[in-house]
Amino acid sequence: MDFPFRFEWPRHNQDRMMHDIYNMLFVGRSALINAPTGTGKTDAAISAAMAFAYKNDMDIFFLTPKMSQHSIAIEVLKGINAKFGAGIGYTDIVGKKTMCINTDVNNIDGESFYKSCEKLVKAGNCAFYSKAKGQGISERLEGAAANGHNALFEAAFNEGVCAYEIAARMAKESNFIIADYAHILSPYTRQAFLKRIAHNLQGSIVIWDEAHNILNAASSYLESHITTRSIAYAEKELASISSSIDLGYLSFVLDEMKERLLKGKAEAFFSNSDMPAELMRNIGGIAGDIEKAGLTYIEASHASRSSLIHISRFMESLINRNDSIAGIISLSGDNVRLSLSCLYPEASVAAFKDAYANIFMSGTLLPLDMYARLFGMENAGMFNYSSPFPRENRVSFIDTGVSSKYESRSIEEYKRIAIGIGRIRAITKGNMAVFFPSFKMLDSVYRYMGTEVRHIQRQMMPSIAVEKLLSDFKKSEDSMLFGVMGGSLSEGIDYANNVIKGIVIVGIPLERPNLALTAKTEYLNKKFEGKGVEYAYLVPGVIKAVQAAGRAIRSEKDRAFIVFMDKRYNWRTYKSIIKNFVEIDSSDDYIGAIRLFMQKGMQHIEKEGAAIFYT
Repeated sequence: MDFPFRFEWPRHNQDRMMHDIYNMLFVGRSALINAPTGTGKTDAAISAAMAFAYKNDMDIFFLTPKMSQHSIAIEVLKGINAKFGAGIGYTDIVGKKTMCINTDVNNIDGESFYKSCEKLVKAGNCAFYSKAKGQGISERLEGAAANGHNALFEAAFNEGVCAYEIAARMAKESNFIIADYAHILSPYTRQAFLKRIAHNLQGSIVIWDEAHNILNAASSYLESHITTRSIAYAEKELASISSSIDLGYLSFVLDEMKERLLKGKAEAFFSNSDMPAELMRNIGGIAGDIEKAGLTYIEASHASRSSLIHISRFMESLINRNDSIAGIISLSGDNVRLSLSCLYPEASVAAFKDAYANIFMSGTLLPLDMYARLFGMENAGMFNYSSPFPRENRVSFIDTGVSSKYESRSIEEYKRIAIGIGRIRAITKGNMAVFFPSFKMLDSVYRYMGTEVRHIQRQMMPSIAVEKLLSDFKKSEDSMLFGVMGGSLSEGIDYANNVIKGIVIVGIPLERPNLALTAKTEYLNKKFEGKGVEYAYLVPGVIKAVQAAGRAIRSEKDRAFIVFMDKRYNWRTYKSIIKNFVEIDSSDDYIGAIRLFMQKGMQHIEKEGAAIFYT
């Protein structure tokens, strides 16, 4: 079988991977692919899918959990086009909010933006949309689009046209579409998106990058909440537009539920039957009226968000909830909160069966049978590939002297972690990355660092800022990066050419136990025969750590050390999971062992006229 593969030769296991995927597609089955970071899963999956799709007149969707990961697929397609002169038409598309150049609405947040955009377009009041609809796509826009959504945004801004509309029109003519998980996983988005780009899943192969993220991402699209504070904000919005809608009744409902259900507890479950029957009978109409009022408020005050639209979304979610959505009431000070928490995204998982076939791939998709069950893909082919990289090029240790366990967190512990990172940094010649379980812990440790940290990931960083941070770090030769596990810098990013010489994983990014986690565990226990704790809590946390640890070794020539800085990694519960992915080395003095590893690895290699240092 000849595959459209951009390199001269495949890496170890890539050829086998392409054949395995193609064989599954040939018999109409999905595939679950687990292969270590750096194996070349993206190239293999795209090449195999293209070989089958273009013989059978099918489309391909390449979906990622983060916008920053789109560039990997674009580079693969560019390489194939350059090598074969294939002229493959592809489109990179992200959400409307990210691609919007209309300053009248692009500063509006969340669901308020989408409702405002829709209203503006329907009324014919968006000049950028109208201009895009009324003219052809220029060569400049087409050229920019080949470099991804950020380049298209810049070109569209310069031409004064809606970048999202241009991307959607290009997608209609493309057989390869790069998009975000939300475009397909969100039940609120899927149908409208597919209709907009004139494609369907039935005739498509869907490649899911970083597939271990699917369930968490899908769950987030189905969750919603309101609070007494958000209701108070909404009442102020109503007053500012002189609306006759009265939300005082809703505040009364929350206070009454608090007294009846909490009874001194911090949180408790609620069901729709705990809501007043009159409210539930009319909730659809009420939600519609509140949404209209929210749009009026945004338009009148030029606000960046509306609590009214937020409340309307919650009401719509309340109408559509089923047993896989838990209702939780909680109290923080005087603020009462009603949350709809997704226990298992039934509505999202259903999309997998719509596609001709799915390719789920990740460096941390173990145990494969667990993910096959969670995805409802028990009939899928399951493939696990060994690491193609020399074992001697990596050492991994556990620092048992510190812990990020919630009960252990203190100024003294943060200082110990900072000192530990500093000791490792002192012996590292080259770039080093440190990944934390949360932004809060990152900030807490950072303030006690005695060494310079020039590259720091911040919460809510836009994709352009993330790309610049990543670019600046890659250009560095001896600096340190601070990021978070599960974030855009710790998953799906290619740190090529041995950019990172060492990685420190601080803590285990486990979800903090609460009522929502308890409900999720119990739900999965029933659905998957007692596997709730493993599926909902242990595996997802450790996988985030392993994903971050895998950023250093990207080729057979890369050398790096990994330090898991938390004594719990040495506990049997966690070690039994992590050993599926990483071999842990034993040493009474891991600092000394790292120093020796780096001394042994120091070499100067002349390759193709360029000097490459491994330190």
